[in-house]
Amino acid sequence: MFFKSKIKYNVTKAYFLVTETNSINLDSLFDTFLKYSDSEVVQFSLNYEEVKEIKCFSQKKVALCTEHLENLDFYDVKSRTILTVNKVFTYLNFKFTVLEFTVANSFRKDFKKEVQLFKDISSAGDLVYGYSRVLRSDYLPITENKVQRRLFGGISATVESEEAKWLVHPEGIEQGAIKGLYPLNYLNDQAFSILQEYSGGFFDSHDRAGNIILIDQQSQKKLSNISSLEKFMHFSET
Repeated sequence: MFFKSKIKYNVTKAYFLVTETNSINLDSLFDTFLKYSDSEVVQFSLNYEEVKEIKCFSQKKVALCTEHLENLDFYDVKSRTILTVNKVFTYLNFKFTVLEFTVANSFRKDFKKEVQLFKDISSAGDLVYGYSRVLRSDYLPITENKVQRRLFGGISATVESEEAKWLVHPEGIEQGAIKGLYPLNYLNDQAFSILQEYSGGFFDSHDRAGNIILIDQQSQKKLSNISSLEKFMHFSET
């Protein structure tokens, strides 16, 4: 788990599309995400291989490209995962690659650092969607599922289909598919239109700062009256 029991933390996810003609600056993204973190990264693991010291990463990233990247984890001194990069939705046979960046950081309810993070990474590639939320330490940042302690020791995590977590099926991610509503939402024009469709036009253009929408507590309460969105609203730390 990321922190001690019952302590909250912020988790941010960002989704980039990569094609032959629309590349991504991995080096810049790694640097930006890691600078955002409050923790010092000391180790990494590439494509599920053994964990290595971070000093070895400079040798790996010279030859690293999205074609060969399946998974990349960065760890702090306590072996907590700070940043994870995954190639996702490969089973959907897209004509492009989707990279999911997941970064965990200390709890701050104003999301100011996350707003700046999205501004900083938006120019590194085709950032089509993202969000930030708060989780308790008994939830995993990657899956956002709760960790259960077993009666005779050990832990397990609840399992839920990734597709079932999305308000709009991820097969439409190129056309603006969104996962749900969060305290901070990064939405391009297509994703914003979809949000408007499902929320009954709740938002307007003035609610967006660039591609970012912050949903305050007052708006969260009003949105809770839309029953079709209930399963997909993630304003609490669950």
